Amino acid sequence: MYRKMYPFGNSSLLTVDMGQEYVDFFAMYRNTFLHHFSTLFYSFSSALGSSMYGTWTCYIFSPFNLILLLTPGKYLTIGIMIITLLKVGCMGAAFAYFLTKTKWAKGYMIPLLGVIYALNGFAIANLLNMIWFDAMIILPFVALGIEYLVKKQRWYVYPIALAAILLIDYYMGYMVCIFAVLYFIWAAVRTYQDTKTLWQNIKQFVLSSLLAGVLSLVVLLPTYLELKQSKMNYNPQTVKWRFEYNPLEMISKFITGCFNFNQMPKGTPNIFVGMLVIIGVVCYFTRKNIALKEKIATLCVSAFLTLSMCFAPLDLFWHGMQFPVWYPYRFSYVVCFWLVVIAARGLNNFKALSKLQILLTVVVLGFLYSYNYINIKTFDYLHNYQIIISSIFGIAFIILLTYLNKNRKLIILSMLVLTCFEMTVNMTLSLNPISYVNQSDFARYVTTLQSEVNQFKPKQNQFYRIGKTFMRSRDDAMQCDYYGTDLFDSMLNPLVSQFMINMGQSAGDNYTAYTNGTLVTDSLLGIKYIFQNRNVPAMFVQPNNQSNPILPTSSYRPDLLKDDYVDQSTLITVYKNPEALSLGFAASDKILKTTLQADQPIQNQNRIIAGLTNNKTKLFKQAPNFHVVISNLRSVGNNKYVKIDDNDAASVTVPYQNNNDPHYLTLGPAFNNDNFSFTFNGNNVSQYSTFNNPVVMALYDGQDTLNANDSLVINLNKNSVWLQNFNLYYLSMSDYRHAMKSLQANPLHLTHFSNTKITGTINIKQNQVMMTTIPFNKGWHATVDGKPVKIKKALNTFIAIPMSKGHHVIKLYYRTPFLIFSAIISAIAWLALLIVFLINKKVIKIKK
Repeated sequence: MYRKMYPFGNSSLLTVDMGQEYVDFFAMYRNTFLHHFSTLFYSFSSALGSSMYGTWTCYIFSPFNLILLLTPGKYLTIGIMIITLLKVGCMGAAFAYFLTKTKWAKGYMIPLLGVIYALNGFAIANLLNMIWFDAMIILPFVALGIEYLVKKQRWYVYPIALAAILLIDYYMGYMVCIFAVLYFIWAAVRTYQDTKTLWQNIKQFVLSSLLAGVLSLVVLLPTYLELKQSKMNYNPQTVKWRFEYNPLEMISKFITGCFNFNQMPKGTPNIFVGMLVIIGVVCYFTRKNIALKEKIATLCVSAFLTLSMCFAPLDLFWHGMQFPVWYPYRFSYVVCFWLVVIAARGLNNFKALSKLQILLTVVVLGFLYSYNYINIKTFDYLHNYQIIISSIFGIAFIILLTYLNKNRKLIILSMLVLTCFEMTVNMTLSLNPISYVNQSDFARYVTTLQSEVNQFKPKQNQFYRIGKTFMRSRDDAMQCDYYGTDLFDSMLNPLVSQFMINMGQSAGDNYTAYTNGTLVTDSLLGIKYIFQNRNVPAMFVQPNNQSNPILPTSSYRPDLLKDDYVDQSTLITVYKNPEALSLGFAASDKILKTTLQADQPIQNQNRIIAGLTNNKTKLFKQAPNFHVVISNLRSVGNNKYVKIDDNDAASVTVPYQNNNDPHYLTLGPAFNNDNFSFTFNGNNVSQYSTFNNPVVMALYDGQDTLNANDSLVINLNKNSVWLQNFNLYYLSMSDYRHAMKSLQANPLHLTHFSNTKITGTINIKQNQVMMTTIPFNKGWHATVDGKPVKIKKALNTFIAIPMSKGHHVIKLYYRTPFLIFSAIISAIAWLALLIVFLINKKVIKIKK
């Protein structure tokens, strides 16, 4: 309410990944349950088509997400708000339950410590990653299960709790598994009686952990196989044995409000737990009734956790041997849990601060405040007033704990109120620097795009893709439920990413963005309709162009005028591509031997068409007499230029060439929007800024509206330019249409289409292949005329099936590898666990 989050205002929880990824996954979640369950396993809304089970197991298996079924479309943000609040509440409740069952706190201390755990620094910094909060809810139950295990009580709690987090979020569950080992060691040392009992505990812990793995095998095995085809391809080959930063910098994160946007991509762990927890930890190590062996074990575990948060090999280990992209130290929530647990032990049945404890507390807090004050310029998220606020809270807690015996109930209640206030202040100061998407902007975009999609999306048993020149996120297709080309997902198939790069698109190890298409790639990928927002230069759209901030431009496509104009709404112009190819079509078997080369997007498109048609005619040809006009620049060799006068503007001009065919300019990765700006005849040209490879930019389409004075001007925002991969080509429309016509001659006629099952018929004129634009995946299987066939990989990306001459019936179906097998094993394990539980319960009743 303070930040005016919808429905209390026009803001929302959408920011960074929540706004650019998760909200679209949640929309897909709704569509899956309400419309087409097959997208749980595979979806053509995910890039060009992708397996989805790994995405679900990582992001959206939380039972809380069922609430989203009640909040459709533009109201999805309300569902996200409700889920976030419920998860935070459940985190506190789970920790309170843990304290109650372990008897490590009582009375008002239980909600006090529960609030601290629920609103710790990790939770506040990752409100935009609330998909991780299930782990924070279940972690106390995992720890409680280990407590039961070492005390010979309720052995089943630990494996069930561990299996639950592995089923809901295997990624966070992996970190919980590591912490479970540390916690068991600590609990075993703390409760040590004799060697025999210790070995029994170790045996039971190992067997229970293995049982949890079997119970969750339905998630672990299929997901692991998907990871081998996606994320695991990017694991580092070498490990650097170094500290990632000065470990003392972690001290700053104990100050109130030490978080800002810059901490998201690369920062230190978010481990704020309030002043009371720090005091509680001091009390823990100074209490005489806590055994020395326990304190030594606590120090060892704490040292390992501290080292993990700054030593690269351990950091890598906690993240599954892959450094995270943004949001570093994602395991720091277990550190917060650990600190609050130790504080709870230190404050359990606590009478009042002794003189020694007061002295040590003052020394510890004094060092904390003075270190941050001295090094305040080192931390861009730290200000003097934050240190003052933290010191006030620290002094207040010292005073209250000193006089705890005077009126215990009233003072603990006062500490509860003070804790709530402290955690609220931390939340407010931490989130104030973060900006969020306006609810109205999100709602208008989704409503506008969805309305257009509903008119042009494929009917039943049809397939074609839809492209667009605007973008809210790279997961728009998931949000509005259509077959698209883009994706932002860490489970992205690297084959698709590399193909897009080879085509001159913006792509990386976790995203693709079809922002630099050509007429050839449009047709090849079966993009039948393309939506163009109407805030592009008026010369390239139909009349009555209007400014349109609702649909942010991501692509410059003047070549779309070569397609058929279909429709125009207030905000969008729709073009139909008459040359779009079917999902499958007859093609030359030469395509199986066609290879693509790095940094040659135009040549690669020529190679693909040549391989498909067995015709060496090049569709793209280098523009004759291509030259540029430079202003205030001098050459320093190797196509590099520097400014002559640093104080004057500099530019590179590409003059218009009189040719009626579309022209395309290739640009190297140096040409991003931070270094350059583009204008055509004085109109700003939007070029997608994120690319690390050469891309293809549609320059103009050769319409009669252009003349010899028209030109593209590239303005420098820096003092030098490298004309890397800088070439001009034109597409021969006659050759292009001839090639597409030949490939359209024998398409796959669909008789049934779903995300996991495709059937149809095709006529093959000679020994050819049925080429598809379905990305190759081991889960796809095929039959031709009822007989199983082995699928081939074409262009190192797509499924192709060799065929003989004649009429054939085709069936393609997708099965998540080992899903059925692992589901059966997990089901047997759950059934066996239930039977053992019931037998044990019956035996106990008989004994009583």
